[in-house]
Amino acid sequence: MYKAIVKNEKKEMVIIESQERNKNEFIKNLRKNGYKVDSLKVKKSEVFDYIMNNTNCNKWDWQENN
Repeated sequence: MYKAIVKNEKKEMVIIESQERNKNEFIKNLRKNGYKVDSLKVKKSEVFDYIMNNTNCNKWDWQENN
């Protein structure tokens, strides 16, 4: 399960959730449906929820730190 913050055709921010095989497939499907996608803001649901609930959602909060 993946979640993403995307922009629709009206430039509104929308959260989309979907069951996909991988992140790339999810991004392709979002773009095919007319959404603008920043791949940095596409995460597995658990990670996405953690970022949304426990950070200020700054750019560095979305970056992966290994």
